[in-house]
Amino acid sequence: MRKRIGWMNHVPLKRKLLAIILGGIFVTAMMSFVIVQILSASYNRMLYQTMSESMSYSAKEITDYMDRMVSITEMFLADEKVQKGMTELKENQEAGIQSPGVLRQMGVYVGDYYHNFSDGTLRYIALYTPVSVLKTNLIAVDRVPKEVQREILMESAQKDGALCWVDRYMNEYGLFLARDIRRIEGLKLDTLGTILINADMNALIRMSTHFQGRYGETAYVITKNGEVLYHTDNIRTTDDGDMTVGANGAKEGGAAVSGRIDALGLEEIEEYRVQQIGGSSYFISHGTIDAYGWDYYCLVSYEKIGRQIRRIQILCLWITLFDLLAAVTLSARLIGRLMIHVSLLEKRMQQFAQDNTRIPEAAYDYAVRGDEIGTLNRQFDEMSGTIIRLIQENYVNELLKKEAQIRALENQINPHFLYNTLDSIKWRAVLAGEKDIQDMVEALGTLLRTSLRSGEERDYTVGREMVLISSYITIQKLRYESRLAFENQIGEEWHPYRIPKMIIQPLIENAIFYGLEVSVEECSILLAIKKTDGNLHFFVRNTGSEMEDDLLEKLENGEIRPHGHGVGLLNIHKRIRMQYGEAYGLRLYNEDDYAVAELVVPAVLPERQEALPGKAQAGGTPGEEQTGGIPDEA
Repeated sequence: MRKRIGWMNHVPLKRKLLAIILGGIFVTAMMSFVIVQILSASYNRMLYQTMSESMSYSAKEITDYMDRMVSITEMFLADEKVQKGMTELKENQEAGIQSPGVLRQMGVYVGDYYHNFSDGTLRYIALYTPVSVLKTNLIAVDRVPKEVQREILMESAQKDGALCWVDRYMNEYGLFLARDIRRIEGLKLDTLGTILINADMNALIRMSTHFQGRYGETAYVITKNGEVLYHTDNIRTTDDGDMTVGANGAKEGGAAVSGRIDALGLEEIEEYRVQQIGGSSYFISHGTIDAYGWDYYCLVSYEKIGRQIRRIQILCLWITLFDLLAAVTLSARLIGRLMIHVSLLEKRMQQFAQDNTRIPEAAYDYAVRGDEIGTLNRQFDEMSGTIIRLIQENYVNELLKKEAQIRALENQINPHFLYNTLDSIKWRAVLAGEKDIQDMVEALGTLLRTSLRSGEERDYTVGREMVLISSYITIQKLRYESRLAFENQIGEEWHPYRIPKMIIQPLIENAIFYGLEVSVEECSILLAIKKTDGNLHFFVRNTGSEMEDDLLEKLENGEIRPHGHGVGLLNIHKRIRMQYGEAYGLRLYNEDDYAVAELVVPAVLPERQEALPGKAQAGGTPGEEQTGGIPDEA
């Protein structure tokens, strides 16, 4: 097997491409039949989706209409005039008093409700009173056998005033909704009568169906628990027991479908199926009306659809044959033109391998080509230019590196000279008794050692920052005297935490600048710390100044030009975010007459130290809040 693959590796690319195309043509020819079958199945699926949408709409329309029937009964039962009339009829009947006037008035009420809600689907409303039955459609009511009416009234009485749907007579007499009328006055809730509403199912199906006639003959069946509740008139059964579908089914001597669903052969349909009925093909789709436990079947003639699918199959076969011939003809020409540019690119690569000081020229302008050939050549030009630039930069960087090493050796002398000079000034001040000068020189020396010392970023801690801040405040207090009040509320238990170098001192410097340099008033500065959810929050609060809204965003967007201290704040913010992520950094805001700079960094201890000594452990467990010098709500 490896020998065969090795032999193929030496076959020219042109022959490989031809072999791939011919193999693709063969596979295409073999898959043509499969594709046609998939198209047929897709067409059936699209038809089912179309019918399913229509059936979902129909189911919603039927459900909405049934909800409307419920609303009619609720309004009728709650009608004050109905309650009064029905109560009077019952009391007079119990007293043996005739009430023809009240009976006529109740008939008017029933007629008003019928006319207000009549839409061609509502067949009639019947009101069963203690003395008589009031009907809006005498013929329709009398068409329903007396025993069926008594059966419905008995079922309604067992519901204790709840809704009583009767759907087993839908095919013969329509859909019934019965409901006992209970007396509301005094919450007696005794039965005053029964209201019965009847809906014409044929009219309801016509109103709720918008799919009928689009593909020819269409029929509908509604079942419940395997029993046929309703079917359109065009579904009939022959004397032999076979089912037929036709617009004139009733006139052809067939009988109405009744009984269980298995007599129709629909029980195995889950979504859709093409089935032979009466010698013709029908597309049968299945849906549900879950609110009432009904199964809903739609039967559409498949004869016209089948002819369309066959035409599509023949058309697909012709298109496939044409594609095969076109692929064979064009592939050879396209591969030949493609290989010309591949050969040119290969030649340019060989030239660059021999001379990497310049980019080989191309015989064709590939900048105007948007295909892969153009992309490959442009990428080759960019890669060649990058290689040439890197070779040159590497040479320059080596020179710069050597120069930097020389300068580093020279600069090592400068700090020692500066420290020695400051030490001399300090002892001169001691001999002269100048305590202020001595303190200032010592503080300045500490500042310079911390800021100029390199390589200590990894081991820098809160304690070292506090030493730096103490030296800085010493100098500033000598300068501003009583105008500057500084309070450091960060205890020694916080000193072992690691932080980036010199991130708090610039915040204090900024507070002094805007609290004292810009103003002549006194300035109070408070430095505090808080630990929450494994993070350290440093707070620098100062009086005498105010933070502008969204100051950091404006500095980043260039809306405000930074002046010295603004640059420092923005640099600290960017530096923290680059090191720890977007969740950390600087926040500037105003609170209780203080300008506040809040700095958030992770709470990190040295690897050798798991917890701080004494009462205050190293931040406790993650999420435990500890504070130093600020209230909890800070």
